[in-house]
Order: sequence, then C-alpha cells, then structure tokens
Amino acid sequence: ILLRGVDSHRYDNDRNGSIDDDGDDDGDENSEADDEDPLLQSSLSDVDITRAASTLDKLLLGDDDSDPTYSSERTRILNLEREIQLLSRLDPDHPLNRIDDDGADEQEIQNVLRTTQEEALDKLWALWYGERGPLNERKLRLYEERLMDVRVSSAWPEVLDHYLGLVYEHCGVGVDESEGVGEKRRLEDVDFDQLDLGKWIEPANRLATLLFLMGRLAESKAWCERILAEKPWHVGALSGIVVVCLKLNDEESAKTWAMKALPGVSPQTRRLRSEWVETNVNLAKRKLEELEDDLRKKVVARAEVSVETTNRAMMDSVGFDDSAWQ
Repeated sequence: ILLRGVDSHRYDNDRNGSIDDDGDDDGDENSEADDEDPLLQSSLSDVDITRAASTLDKLLLGDDDSDPTYSSERTRILNLEREIQLLSRLDPDHPLNRIDDDGADEQEIQNVLRTTQEEALDKLWALWYGERGPLNERKLRLYEERLMDVRVSSAWPEVLDHYLGLVYEHCGVGVDESEGVGEKRRLEDVDFDQLDLGKWIEPANRLATLLFLMGRLAESKAWCERILAEKPWHVGALSGIVVVCLKLNDEESAKTWAMKALPGVSPQTRRLRSEWVETNVNLAKRKLEELEDDLRKKVVARAEVSVETTNRAMMDSVGFDDSAWQ
C-alpha cells in the first residue's frame, strides 16, 4: 500500500491537476495539515512511486523481465506446457489424431496414424533441441554435425568437452548462467547434485550417446538415468538406456527400461501406448506444478524484499526514525 503513494488522495488530486500553482489544494479543507506532514515532503516523486508500484505489480504477476533468472524460469514453464501438449498428441486416440475412415482400409488408417505420430515426435525433438533459443540450438547441432562429419574417434573427446560445457553453462545450480562459459570441465568431476538437467535436457542426452559410442558404458548409463529422472518420457534416453544395459549384459535392467519405453502404434499396442501417454502426461503436469509453485515463492520473496527496501528508502529520505515508536 505504501508503494502506491505517500498519500493516495493528494497523489490522485495532483494527477488530475486540481492543485493550484501556489501548491494549495482548494478542494481540501485539511490542506494545511497535509502540507505539514513530513511524509508528503518526501524526496520521492510521484514518478518514483509509480515506478516502484509498477515493479511490484510485475513481480506479483510474474511479469518482471529485469531478472534473467525469472525470465528463464518462465520460459522453462512455457516449454513444459508445450511439451505436455505434444506428449498428449502421442496418444492414438487423441481428438486431433482422429481419422476420417470413410472408405479407407485399415492399412491406410495405420499409415496416416504413423505419420501424425512421427510429426508429433519430430516436434518434441525440435522442442528439446531448441529449449534455450536458436543460438544455443545451433551450437548443439554444430557439435553433432562435427561428430557425424568426422566419424573418427579422435574427434570424440573434443565434442564431449563441448557437450559438457553446454550442460554446465545452462544446467549449473546456484551460479549465473554466464559464469563458467568456455571453462573446461572434466567428466570425472561431475556432481549431479550441482546440475538441474531439466533446464536443457538435450546436451546431456547427446553426451550420454557419445559416451556410449566411446565405449564408456557405465558413464553413459548414469547420464541416461539422470535424464530419465528429470524427464521419464524422454523417448531418446529410454531407447538409449536399453541398448546400454544390453551392452553391459544387464538383461534385467534392459527389460525393466524396455517396459517403460514408448509402445508402437500398431493395433496390438495401441492401448499400451495410450496408457504410456496418460502416465507421462500426468508426470509432466506434476513437474509443471512444481515449477510454477517454485517460481511463485521466488516472486513473492523478491516482492517482500522490494517492499522493505522501498519503504526503508522512503523513511530514510525524510529522516524517519522508527525507534521513536518503541
């Protein structure tokens, strides 16, 4: 309330031009008392107060772009909302997947269904690659092209360093995203507790794939497990970890993960696919609720600090001593 104006009545009159050039408010019989109020002599102008109120409004509404952290978290929430929509489209019985089967045989219906499902998967992959914007997506794809163009093991360590650099740049916990950019990291020093892979999952997935190619199977499996702990519906990591487990001769784990993979779209697996989608959409929605709740808490905490700071500045500007109240 204090941020809205030192005295809202006087502030509103001033905005409406009802104060004379001599400073007296002809319509307010208590104008003398108002003029003597030290708070009204504050050095904070109406513009200052309005700006502070606007900032607080934006904070409370989650619409403050002055902090890149909040902007990044809101983008993450929007990306996850889009991800949930695309996951839903993987259900053959989704309303948008319904096919007009008048005159079409079963094979034609299946072909159309496979096409729509492939399109949804392509969009999911595009989302995962581009979660951190077009520039970072270009970096990721350039590293992948480098890997595919060379096709020799001598290039793998260099590409691995690039992938790991992206992981730390975008998924590091408790540091500004600009910190550590370009800093060389060592895979053996990775502490998963210091990483939030949900901020951008795909560099970690590319890293797990490269570790598999390098024959570093145990490390590849560990990264796949961390990816799937964050996104249990990541179809690439689900397929990858099955292959890794088979290479490790861990058939039991391979079977366990294979049961969690995305079923096909054949008539025999249609129901299983729908169940898979329902389960993972619910998991994604719970994750979305967690992110939204976390952002709300941060916004409220920052708003409280902003109010306290502004109030203190107003008191200091008029020499107000709160010890006088004690």
